[in-house]
Amino acid sequence: MGLIAGCAQMPEDMTLDSKVNSAQNAGLVVGALVNNDGGAFGTWLEFRDTRTGKSYGWGAKDYYSAWLPAGDYELYKVGARRGVMGAFGKPLRFTVKQGDINYLGEILYGCPLDARPTAFYGVMNCGFLALGNCSVPSPTASLCVVDRQEQVIKNFLRKNPGYADMPVRSSLMSTH
Repeated sequence: MGLIAGCAQMPEDMTLDSKVNSAQNAGLVVGALVNNDGGAFGTWLEFRDTRTGKSYGWGAKDYYSAWLPAGDYELYKVGARRGVMGAFGKPLRFTVKQGDINYLGEILYGCPLDARPTAFYGVMNCGFLALGNCSVPSPTASLCVVDRQEQVIKNFLRKNPGYADMPVRSSLMSTH
């Protein structure tokens, strides 16, 4: 399911109270988004399963959590004021383990170059009648992934104590 509009709600099967997904058949991903550039960022995120090609997306901002099937994923698309952005070069990747809280990291959008960005993303150019084939001709945003696992997981569990018995693992996004 690809998102084509901003402010899209999380699909019901991805929400914490999903009647479809749980620790029995999926992993819980937890992370955060921060915009160093100011203004609106995190209009939405779209993760893609690298094996099946299936996309999972929703309107996310600040702290987020969602159920995803176990597997390997990439940050496929990011919604921003500049438009739909994709990876310029290698995308951010992570692995989801079933039954665990999988911490993805804090994405800093617009981090300075001297901070050594983890990845670069740019506005996707789909051209006239591109029929789903898009390219990213140049980078327009730098993304850093920061490990603040203790703080983010503590915040998540304070708001959602029912998940305190789940194992927590680092699945920090990277380009490797």
